[in-house]
Amino acid sequence: MQILTSRVDTFLNSIGRNSKNSQKAYSTSLIHLAEFLKSINKNQTPDSIIPLLTKGKINIYELLDQFVSYLTKHSITIPTLRLYVAAVRSYLEYNDIDISNSKFKRRVKMPRFHPDPEEPLSIQDIRELINQCRNERLACYLLLLISTGMRAIEAAALRIKDIDFTVSPTRITVIRDYSKTKRSRIIYCSDEAIKQIRILIEQQERNNHRPKQPEDFLFTIKSDTKYPKSIYQRLLEQFERLQEKVHLDQRKENSRRHKITLHSFRRTAYSIINEQTNTDFANWYLGHNHSVYWTHTEKERREIYSKRCMSSLTVLDYTLLDTQQKNIQAELQVKDKQIEDLRKADSQKEEQIQNMMHKQEQFEQMIQSLIDSGQLKPLNTHY
Repeated sequence: MQILTSRVDTFLNSIGRNSKNSQKAYSTSLIHLAEFLKSINKNQTPDSIIPLLTKGKINIYELLDQFVSYLTKHSITIPTLRLYVAAVRSYLEYNDIDISNSKFKRRVKMPRFHPDPEEPLSIQDIRELINQCRNERLACYLLLLISTGMRAIEAAALRIKDIDFTVSPTRITVIRDYSKTKRSRIIYCSDEAIKQIRILIEQQERNNHRPKQPEDFLFTIKSDTKYPKSIYQRLLEQFERLQEKVHLDQRKENSRRHKITLHSFRRTAYSIINEQTNTDFANWYLGHNHSVYWTHTEKERREIYSKRCMSSLTVLDYTLLDTQQKNIQAELQVKDKQIEDLRKADSQKEEQIQNMMHKQEQFEQMIQSLIDSGQLKPLNTHY
């Protein structure tokens, strides 16, 4: 049941100007607040509580502490509970209710949160997932996630016109509408993933009996043509079935969340890019905050991805992997030869030193023999 009043509407409208998702989360928080207030006094609402707090008839810290206890009893997870409390604090402060951070920390006891470490997702795990996948659209989607590090919804919202096939590696524009930061950015895609994207586009054109249009979403099907969130939801359901098939569907302790999710592909991509380049490039590439002093041209960034990242983000292109392995073996052979040459040079130097020492010994013996026979007088070293 949704309970919204004039103060709440005004507050939520201000939140919604920057983010509809935040507006939705804050709305849910205030609904919980309304239910909590109703459990105390059926006449109290998020709107009517403001004058009572302003006049000091209700202690704000006692109220918030009771609200935390209320949420805890309803088995709400700690991260969600913290979100709800933060949203309620924002609503109260929006309505000129002063809340001291120091007093809040002393008087409102928030439950501690000890997050479990994230389950790593290796390239081998991804290879196993894709090898067992019989859905070409899902396989293409997963290859795109690992090669670009895109968020799941960003990839689901990818349009044909956002893919620039004219450059190598292929350039992709992440549109601001479905970006978490509400900023568009340029990223790149591996040749392996682009090959599968081309195959997917050709398949869709045959099935639909028409060419793909620039505004068409890449992963669309007829039932979810205009809704990226629906595309994402469908892909998520298919991915979870695939997880069960390959036995990678374990869940976190005391949670409904899987240990491995679609977001795990983004974490793996970040780890690989960071190892192959540096933190600044990895943060820039994934759309995180990065140093303002780190600046490169688009051509330079594309070259960094091509030469230092793409091969490590390749999952199934065994030809490329074999070439990479042969190159490594060739480099090792060159280094082995260099080491052997150094060893030979050292051996030759050692042999020369031994010869010189032997000749010196022979010369000293000859001098001593001449002295013993009286043919040579010894040097007088005393003055």
